[in-house]
Amino acid sequence: MENADSSTVKNNNIEEQQEQTKYERVLVSVTGKDRPGVLHALLKTANDFQVDVLDVQQSTVHRRVTIAVELGIHRNCPKQISIYRQLLIVAKEMKLRLDFQLINLSDCHSSHSDLASLNASRRRQYAITVLSRDVITPKFLANLGTLLIDQGLSMEKIQRLSEKKLQCLEITVSSIGSFDATFLHVFRKKLFSLGKEYQIDIAIQPENIMRRSKRLVVMDMDSTLIQQEVIDELARYANVYEKVKEITYRAMNGEMDFKESLKQRVYCLKGTHTSVFQQVISSLQYTEGARTLCSTLKRLGYKLAVISGGFDFVTQYVRRELSLDYDFANQLETDSNGYLTGRTIGPIVDAQRKADLLQTLAQMEHITCDQVIAVGDGANDLPMLSKAGLGIAFNAKPAVQEAANFRINIRKLDAILYFLGIPEKEHLSLSHSTV
Repeated sequence: MENADSSTVKNNNIEEQQEQTKYERVLVSVTGKDRPGVLHALLKTANDFQVDVLDVQQSTVHRRVTIAVELGIHRNCPKQISIYRQLLIVAKEMKLRLDFQLINLSDCHSSHSDLASLNASRRRQYAITVLSRDVITPKFLANLGTLLIDQGLSMEKIQRLSEKKLQCLEITVSSIGSFDATFLHVFRKKLFSLGKEYQIDIAIQPENIMRRSKRLVVMDMDSTLIQQEVIDELARYANVYEKVKEITYRAMNGEMDFKESLKQRVYCLKGTHTSVFQQVISSLQYTEGARTLCSTLKRLGYKLAVISGGFDFVTQYVRRELSLDYDFANQLETDSNGYLTGRTIGPIVDAQRKADLLQTLAQMEHITCDQVIAVGDGANDLPMLSKAGLGIAFNAKPAVQEAANFRINIRKLDAILYFLGIPEKEHLSLSHSTV
């Protein structure tokens, strides 16, 4: 016996088929010099002849407009010819070019047996963000287009997000065939290889509500929010810089256990007076775009956190400076005279603790990890990046970039906003506006 759910689906499919067969589906394409009222005139004509509008899209580039309107004309409509004639008259009066195209659903994808599966496949949309250090070249775009075609993806929309030159594009693509998590993982590797060849970052995300519903950003501090490694700066004052730097480098490349590396580096600082803390703070260099990123996201209602394998005396200062909501880091132990003992106090903020803190913050904010953005550059950031819905390796070491799903290799932290689909002019406007 057929169960209720399958019966309902079957009935829905029949209803959709019956609904579609009522129509002669026509794509009306209009191009020309933009002027007020173009779309209004087309839609008014559709209304005058009682034609259904099934879809509509418009784009304008340098005052040249392109409009696509999908009309559903009832098959028994006695005024079909009149509709086409009136649309042509409207276009001629406005000095626009107009084309018609009949849409045959059976040609869209011959392997689909019913409209329900066709419509479901059309909903598989993805946003591809293309980010270049310089400009995006035609040769790169041609190779990207070939790769998309090879993977069964078609471009539906493309727009520039950067302002002054073609440094960032957002491309909306759709997949008619299957595009599961495994396939997406493999495809990301191919995009990464193509991007490396041209020194361009390419990110692909499902274009759905979760992409537009991020609510929490968790960032590493050293070499991410700020340009320095704090422990290296402390080591300068303790005259052990070269030794500490070597240990730091090995740890960031995943060649050494983080806890052990931190223990060794902190021990090198034994006997240093805490007065150097203020000297380190006074010499902090924020990464370009850090203030813009934070102020923009705060205006949009995001919560912001810094989770660092560095030290709390700096994260607390950075939290206040950038109006962050949370900060977590290691605490250095001092003796009664204010000298470092060469040990830390409390739990070490290592790779696993970073990931755990991200999950804890998500729970505190009553959101899922899919709504979290994580940003970092080191191997100890990878678990945190993999747990977040959008985990970005920011100017990271090669091994970290290989392991991450998303990466940015330009030295501007506010480039993260492109991954959220926010154009440059909008995030600059938001960051400078007042409540």
